[in-house]
Amino acid sequence: MARKAPDDGRLIQIFEAHPTRALHIMEVLAALEEGPAARRVVTDALDRMVERGLVHAMPGGRYRLPRDQGGRVEGRFIQNPRGFGFVEANDGNGDVFIAPNGVLGAMHGDLVEAVARPGGRGREGAVTAVLKRRSPMVPGVLRARPKGSWLEPEDTRIRGPIVIEGDDLGRDGQVVVATIEKWPSHVGEVPVARVSEVLGDPGALATEVRKVTVREGVEIPTAADVLEEVARLPATVSAADAAGRVDLRDRPLVTIDPDDARDHDDAVYVAERPDGGWDVTVAIADVSHYVALGTALDRHAAERGTSVYLPDRAISMLPQEISGRIASLLPDEDRLVLAVEATLTRDGTVAEARIIEAVMRSHARLTYGGVARAMGWTDEGTAAPLTDAMRAMVTTSDQCSATLRAKRQRRGALDFDLPEGRVRFAEDNVTPINIIQSKRDAGVKRAYALIEDLMLLANEIVAEVCVQQGLAAIFRVHGGPQGEAFQRFMAAALALGHPVDEEAVDSPRVLADFLRKIRGTPAARVLGMLLLRAMPQARYSEHNTGHRGLAATAYLHFTSPIRRYPDLLVHREVRRWLRDPEKRTSTEGLSVAAADCSRLERRAVDVEREVLDLYRCEVARLHLGEVHLATVVGFGTLGVYLDIDEPFLTGLLTLESVAAGSWEADDLGLRLRSSRTGMIFQVGDQLTVEIAEISLARRTISLRLAGTARESLRRVPAEREHKGKGKGSKKPPTTTRPKVQKKGRKR
Repeated sequence: MARKAPDDGRLIQIFEAHPTRALHIMEVLAALEEGPAARRVVTDALDRMVERGLVHAMPGGRYRLPRDQGGRVEGRFIQNPRGFGFVEANDGNGDVFIAPNGVLGAMHGDLVEAVARPGGRGREGAVTAVLKRRSPMVPGVLRARPKGSWLEPEDTRIRGPIVIEGDDLGRDGQVVVATIEKWPSHVGEVPVARVSEVLGDPGALATEVRKVTVREGVEIPTAADVLEEVARLPATVSAADAAGRVDLRDRPLVTIDPDDARDHDDAVYVAERPDGGWDVTVAIADVSHYVALGTALDRHAAERGTSVYLPDRAISMLPQEISGRIASLLPDEDRLVLAVEATLTRDGTVAEARIIEAVMRSHARLTYGGVARAMGWTDEGTAAPLTDAMRAMVTTSDQCSATLRAKRQRRGALDFDLPEGRVRFAEDNVTPINIIQSKRDAGVKRAYALIEDLMLLANEIVAEVCVQQGLAAIFRVHGGPQGEAFQRFMAAALALGHPVDEEAVDSPRVLADFLRKIRGTPAARVLGMLLLRAMPQARYSEHNTGHRGLAATAYLHFTSPIRRYPDLLVHREVRRWLRDPEKRTSTEGLSVAAADCSRLERRAVDVEREVLDLYRCEVARLHLGEVHLATVVGFGTLGVYLDIDEPFLTGLLTLESVAAGSWEADDLGLRLRSSRTGMIFQVGDQLTVEIAEISLARRTISLRLAGTARESLRRVPAEREHKGKGKGSKKPPTTTRPKVQKKGRKR
């Protein structure tokens, strides 16, 4: 049996124990408790480390750490199924490449320490310590054999197979959750676990959804110390808790939320001023009063980062005792809040604003649909029982909202208005029966906009205060269009008959006007997605660099501390400042917190998207064999992606099922042409397709051309493809073809 090479991290630890001198190979072997027979293997390992700059070779078979030993970084370890990995470093200087032998005992998702040095592929290094293990719960397929059982992990990035020990739970081929009890300490060691939950046979919707939530660590048991703190939470707001706060209980604040909302973290009141302006109050649940820094509850919230919203339920960031009870702004109950009070001029300019600690009592729990019906904005749904005073307040709020929105649009805020899917259930609230587009009824959308505009106002006001006062806050930042991707967007817009002014790259207003101009056109969706890809994803940062999507010089998240950890961090800092304006908070650890919040937000978005894809597949089962009109929305390595409007599904048409031979995409990724037959698919084309096959395991809906759809595909001879591309003609920039993106990015 061949000897296993020692881990890079283990060798670095040996040299760090003797930082002032070089070690002979025999000294290294002794430290490894190995004999001369291992000399060749260890020497080879050291020589590979020399090539990567992690160790310096000396004459006479000696080695030492380089004088520039590189920096130490902390971050999440991301394993690649091929053995190597990366550390998502928290220092903001990019990822660190980890060779297969540098993984040490780390598993995908662990928080690790690594040495990092400049290398040929950016930074390279080795894991030197595992600081905190990932969730021990791993879903996968159980393989039970007479001589032993093991788990094939659902996530190929997790080192497997995982040896299963303990009681016999589950049978061969079932999907189970295994809980790791013995973690690997070096590259060659396999984890050992026991089966803690049997999910069932592969392919069932509930099983597949549970696999996703456990795999990504968003649905894990609540720790005992968290439950102990929850048990000590008060049931009501005491006089002592309310002491010293501004009393807003007589102000007719109301909550307006979706029909199925389980928590209520914002309440609003808007009054018209004699000069035509408005007095606005936005009250936000004071979660920071109940979740103090350094507590088990705080750790619980930080590890989750955000609530996750699935079609059938929400996985809350905070326990229900906080999110749905003591912090939630329930009607006719005293609640602690941080409130933004603002005086606006008639054009929506903030003339004066302040942030206060307050106690309030919600005067009504309203819903978007109920408000829209009561106000006569829609004919759908059931009207909310609005009093005359509430009706007048909603009218005033709507006028203020419209003014704020128009002001934001004039400065260049972007509105992509891309459709998203929403699941409709049968009467049992369990069985999915349809997927509809979330483009709401115009009246309901108006009610949503009313609250959104007031929340954006509050977030901007608090962000400006944090900038002016130099508070240690986490900002929400978003950059402008970038390089080649934006050039591709401009070329695609020109090809689709909607040219973009070149000033758009530097002018938020030009881009905003463009999006409004194309709204409702066949090209709107594809151009909106291309523009999204040309812009960086919004993220959290300790540095304020502005928010291009909102055309805001400063922006942060303040209005949802029940469901977002960054909001809770901002609340803590604002409360500290309100109580002691002269005291300054250290910014140490703020960059790490911002990076974690961004990472956990991306995780939540990915989980929500994947679970929605599972529900799409389940609904598509009800329509197998049906023929629908579908629109080409993009191309990928597997084929053509098409959208069906009703039910709202995205399916895959494989190119092999259309015509054999090679297919070539144009430079913009808008067209796909068969070199053999001349058939062409173009983004925006409408084709008749049949829903042919469903795979929950692959999250795919397979389509095939129906009826005469194949014959209706346009065909262009190869020679015509080059017509007009003579001398002097311009060619669009060469880029990679786009992949389908199903959801917009969060603000």
